[in-house]
Amino acid sequence: MYAYIARQPIYNLNKEIRSYELLYRDARSGNVSNITDEDAATRSVLSEAMSLFGLSRLTNGHMAYIHFTKNLILNDFVRLADPKEVVVEVEAEITVDPAVARKLEELHKIGYTLVMKGYDGHGQYNTILPIINIVRVNFRQYNQDTIRRFARKLKKIPVTMLAEKIETQDDFDTAKDLGFLLFQGYYFEKPRLINKNVSLADSPYGRLMNELLKPTVDFDACAQMIQSDAAMTYLLLKKAGFQDNFGGDVLPDIRRMLIQMGLGDLRRYALLLLARENCAADSDESIRQGCLRGLFLERLMEKIGMEGSDGFVLGMFSMLDKVLDTSMDRLVRGIHLNDGMKAALTGSSENGYTIWLQYVMLYEMSNPNLILPELPVKMTDGELSDLYTRCFSDADELVNNL
Repeated sequence: MYAYIARQPIYNLNKEIRSYELLYRDARSGNVSNITDEDAATRSVLSEAMSLFGLSRLTNGHMAYIHFTKNLILNDFVRLADPKEVVVEVEAEITVDPAVARKLEELHKIGYTLVMKGYDGHGQYNTILPIINIVRVNFRQYNQDTIRRFARKLKKIPVTMLAEKIETQDDFDTAKDLGFLLFQGYYFEKPRLINKNVSLADSPYGRLMNELLKPTVDFDACAQMIQSDAAMTYLLLKKAGFQDNFGGDVLPDIRRMLIQMGLGDLRRYALLLLARENCAADSDESIRQGCLRGLFLERLMEKIGMEGSDGFVLGMFSMLDKVLDTSMDRLVRGIHLNDGMKAALTGSSENGYTIWLQYVMLYEMSNPNLILPELPVKMTDGELSDLYTRCFSDADELVNNL
């Protein structure tokens, strides 16, 4: 799997780098934003910057500008970012929402640096500007007279002005003369793509799955892993109903979540999140198919007293190569699956797991001419059909509620 992120520096009057803006890049297409879900894009930027790249290494110890959506501000996801490391950037238009304004005021009081992007000089922003630290003005969007009017107004508040889309020396000189103190644009440097080849075992979700797949699970270690990744913390706590406390020490809530969900549900949900958050496909269809396959295997295995969660893991992993666009051999490397399950998934040898996997893959083809392998499950065709239909419905619900 490849993780991608772009960064573009922000300079001061002396053309010294003062900070970096971190930008989402789609793992499927490389140096292209291609954002279809703005919330997910922001979660990805913050999570990968912290967990995979290392935030301080990405920014050389400078502050990181990260764009936050209205939902992620209202849901307090932003509070999973360290105010000493991350600058909170918001679109101007959302600041006029009273609920957003209240949240921004809270963030301002506890030390977050707030940046308004997309400022157009409208008076509707006047009530929020006193708590905004930095206002970005787009030099490609407005003419010099309009920008001069913006600058006169903003200097009275006062706020620090950042001139973006600076492309020439004349742009830079004009911005300096108007009182801008921060600058960004192609005149200095284009966004630079940074990528990292990450195995599943080394990814945040892979590390969590490895712990959850051990015979004896250390829930304290799981809690620490979840806390270290902003997106995982947010999604799992939200799922468990603890989304109202993302600020401060979230470890107690994470531990409660682990106890409340239970090992089986946690394994299932963590696998589904792993697939969704790292999906290289254009849709959730492969995730949905893996979930259906896993649920069907889980419930068939439970019929004869086997560990049902093994069935779900086997079914989901059998589709992960398509979901993550990587080879199965590389996918299972370093993952704590038992040898039989790895052999069945990679096709290196046949064993009992191979038969289970062959059975479900043939069954889902709905071809009456195919001969299914013999399983130790005594069920009529009607009972099997009813079970598969229930699994189909349950898989839809699980994936739709991610």
